[in-house]
Amino acid sequence: MPATMQWSFALIGLAIAGAGLVGAYLPRGDRWAVLLPLVAGAGIGIAVLALGMPSDGNQSTDEQSRLFFEGSIAGFLTVAAGLTLLIARSNRFERAPVVPDIGA
Repeated sequence: MPATMQWSFALIGLAIAGAGLVGAYLPRGDRWAVLLPLVAGAGIGIAVLALGMPSDGNQSTDEQSRLFFEGSIAGFLTVAAGLTLLIARSNRFERAPVVPDIGA
């Protein structure tokens, strides 16, 4: 297996593991939100593959591996950015003052 493919799978695995860690950090009701950055990262990775393929389909194995690696990098960065926003949003809501119940 070429090194680019090994790094591609490593980045995909790190993104999934990072989502699991962030999910463990989030409150119980918000844990499903980690799926959104994963879906966005997968979408970006697929878009890179689709836009990087030549229209005639003639591409060597090395070029395909390189394109898959570039898509993995873009997807990983998208997941990392999404998880960062998710953590920041979670922290902002946890620190927000509680509004008193008027009817109580």
